[in-house]
Amino acid sequence: MMKKLRALYAIWIIWALLLSTMSYADHFQRGGFSSSGTFDVSIDKVELNNNVVVESRTNLINDADVFSVGVDLTAVDYMKAGHVEVSLRSTRTGDSVADSTGIFDLNAGTQGHITLTLTLIDKLKRETEFDLRVRVEDSEQRSETNHYRIKTESTRTTTSSGRGLDVSLDRVFVNTKVIASSRTNFIDEADVFNVLVEFTALEDLDDAHVEAVLKDLRTGTVVADASPNFDLLDEQSATALLRLELLDDLKDSDSFELTINLIDAEGDFVRQVYGIVMEDGVSGTGSSRALDISVDSVEIEKEVIIEDENNFVDLDKDTDELDLKVRLTALEDIEDARVDAILTLENGEVIADTTAIFDIRDDETVLKKLEFELPKLIGNFNQQNLRLRIRVVDAEGDFEEKFYGLKLNQQETPLIVSGIELSPENNVKAGKALGVRLNIKNSGIVALDGITAKVSIPELGVSTTKFVGKVENSGSELTEDFVLKILDSAQTGTYTVRTELASQFGGNKEVKELPVFVLGLSDQTTQVVNDKLIINVPVVEQDVKNDGSEVIFPITLTNQGPDANTYTLLFDGAGWANIRLTESNTFIVEPEESKTVNVFLSTDSKLAGEQLFTVMVKGNDKILNQLTLKGNVVNIQGQLFAVVLKTLLQTILIGLVVLLVALGLYLGARRYMPRKETSDFVAEDIPDQAQGEAYY
Repeated sequence: MMKKLRALYAIWIIWALLLSTMSYADHFQRGGFSSSGTFDVSIDKVELNNNVVVESRTNLINDADVFSVGVDLTAVDYMKAGHVEVSLRSTRTGDSVADSTGIFDLNAGTQGHITLTLTLIDKLKRETEFDLRVRVEDSEQRSETNHYRIKTESTRTTTSSGRGLDVSLDRVFVNTKVIASSRTNFIDEADVFNVLVEFTALEDLDDAHVEAVLKDLRTGTVVADASPNFDLLDEQSATALLRLELLDDLKDSDSFELTINLIDAEGDFVRQVYGIVMEDGVSGTGSSRALDISVDSVEIEKEVIIEDENNFVDLDKDTDELDLKVRLTALEDIEDARVDAILTLENGEVIADTTAIFDIRDDETVLKKLEFELPKLIGNFNQQNLRLRIRVVDAEGDFEEKFYGLKLNQQETPLIVSGIELSPENNVKAGKALGVRLNIKNSGIVALDGITAKVSIPELGVSTTKFVGKVENSGSELTEDFVLKILDSAQTGTYTVRTELASQFGGNKEVKELPVFVLGLSDQTTQVVNDKLIINVPVVEQDVKNDGSEVIFPITLTNQGPDANTYTLLFDGAGWANIRLTESNTFIVEPEESKTVNVFLSTDSKLAGEQLFTVMVKGNDKILNQLTLKGNVVNIQGQLFAVVLKTLLQTILIGLVVLLVALGLYLGARRYMPRKETSDFVAEDIPDQAQGEAYY
């Protein structure tokens, strides 16, 4: 009887083990034991210096050298031995700082708050665009990661090119090598630069010429050459060969800035700037800023202006000069420094001023004053597009520079539009609404009554008007909000937002204009980077099998600008996948042309579920846009193994069931067999004691 019980006990143990193994196989098939399984911890909120940041847009944060990062977490399930790490990376240079917590546990349903500190290194103190990464990870290396785009408050996107001549500079060669605009171009060391410029006229040119100006970035020494004057018909192409022979002082230098100007008889021009580095050089563009100093603020006529943005500056009608104030803070000891201010007018004329030489100590703040004398020949300044460059240079030629767009307005009325804000800021989609906020100011000494304000986009025929009423005197200011409905039929392109202020009692109108980019309905699968670059990503998420088979993410870049541009695709966060391109990741897109790059992605990783990677589009030594793409990894290998295992176990289980049924029938049959026959059968094998045993 005990033997029967032991056999049944062993069979039931085998049965339980088989059921457990099948459950394991089924769970494995669903990815339950993958290192990328469900991670039940959510990042609820992230704060940067007490400002809540979000993933879906660029977050403007006040400039600081130390950032406090607050992270709110909720554990849906128990998290064992987890930690939180944060990093802040410059999108331009790639330099970064990071901080991390210690190991901790978090019970299911528990909320937690983590505070970490990021102290910027010197290289990052000059940067303004960052990627903030917040990552929560447990002991099994499961994680949750969020990315946030961060800009310091002074950053904006410029919308004015400042070029008046309709000519395409197709290609520029230096000593037979093609160079790219606004990039570091490495060339072989030489004492003579033979510069070949290929260009195409998009209008008739009269008495035009090409200039090449080579400047040593270390000393500022310049050599130049110019072509003879020529005429060129619309859509006709030509070349100009120029020769730049280095002076003795330049032969020891390795970093230069080459400027190509094409100017016609009326002073209209087109310009391209190229960074040049000899073969042994390291940096060759003005964007390589070694001077550790902060340009805190720039004021023109007591108005603070913003970097890389069109700033409206209102002048009195008889104004013949501009007062400029520059506030600086040194981040190191600087000797023999000076501030240069260069104002470039629409016609190419340049007005400049410079300060006296000065020394400034680390952490010291100074205010420098400069002055521009406005030329009488320029006439009416209204709506002039100007470009201001502020450059701080020390004795060794290291420098820091900032650029500002200006629109000067000579007042004919005390009523002023002191500011225009657009929402969305840079572009709007067809069929959507554009918010316009006007800041209206009275610079006169008496109150103004009966004021009306009108906002319109003349090219689209849409407008709205409000009765403002009375604006008090002595610099009183008020704000009015308008909404313009962009037509569904609006085509992709740049339009003009026109604002008008007028009094019902007569007088001159105050008119100001601002460009806005409209994205047509047919192009709304695209991302608008600026007024020159449009990126189209038709597929942002795909299933990826982990058997090595490839999927394709096409990315199309359209160059809307007047010049050829060089772009580079960089990839981040794709350690789980294999990525390849059919061509170089750096390429040139000609004006008004599109370039499609196919990103081939495959994986043989055991990770399963949604995985992310980032494609960064780089141009002019800056990260122009970041695209987040998703691959849903399907665990084909694990599924195949699980299916085979499950089938095998099912077969074994069926066999055991049949065996158990047969064994049960056998045992039941034995139970009902006649006991007498059994006794006689047994007795035959036992000798009778009376007979004794036989010995032979």
